[in-house]
Amino acid sequence: MIRLLKISLCVALLAGATALRADIVHNPTYFLLGEVFQGTEEFDLDVNSDGTIDFSITASLNYFSGIHPDGQNQYLIHPDPPPNIGGGVAALDFNYLIGSNPESSAEEWYGSESYSTLIFKLDSGTAGEFQRHRAFVGLEFESAEGTHYGWLDIEGVPNGGSYFFVHGWAYESTPGVGIIAGAIPEPSSGILFMIGVWGSWTLRKRKKR
Repeated sequence: MIRLLKISLCVALLAGATALRADIVHNPTYFLLGEVFQGTEEFDLDVNSDGTIDFSITASLNYFSGIHPDGQNQYLIHPDPPPNIGGGVAALDFNYLIGSNPESSAEEWYGSESYSTLIFKLDSGTAGEFQRHRAFVGLEFESAEGTHYGWLDIEGVPNGGSYFFVHGWAYESTPGVGIIAGAIPEPSSGILFMIGVWGSWTLRKRKKR
C-alpha cells in the first residue's frame, strides 16, 4: 500500500511538472564557430527544433562573421544612418526585453537576403559590437503557431578575431510574448509546492516509523 502511494505521488509530481513547465525553452551549448585557418564555418539555427532552419550564421577566423534570416524572420540591429539600409547586429545587454517593439529607439527589427555583421575585421579597421564582447542577439521568428521571440548568446574571442563562442539560445514558446535576454526556465511555484508536499509526506512517514 505504501509503495503504491509513493508511485502515485511520483506520477502526480511528473504530471504536474509537465503541466506547469515554464514557457521559456532554453538550449544551452558551448562551441567555437569560425576557428578554421582558411575558409568559413556555418551553423544553421533551428531555434524551436521543429525541423525548419530559422537563421544561418557564418564565421571566419580573421575576416567576417554574420547572421542571415530564413524567410520573414528578423533580428535586432542598430540601423545605419540614412540613406544607408540595414546595420550591424545589436549586442543586447542582459535583461533587455525582446519583443515586437524594441525596448530602445536605437534598435529596430531587420532581415534581408544578405548577412548582417556580427564582427567585421580588416587591417583597415574593425566593426561589429560582438568583438571581444559577450552579449545577446534578439531574434524574431515564425512558426506554425505564430511569431516567437528569442535570444542567441554569443561571445567574440579575446584575441579580437572575427570568430566567436556560441553559449546557447532560448525562446518564448507562447506566440507573441516577449522574452528577457538571458532568461532561462525556472521551476514554477506549483512544482515547488508539490515537491514540498512530497517532502512533508516523507518526513511524516519517517516520524511514524
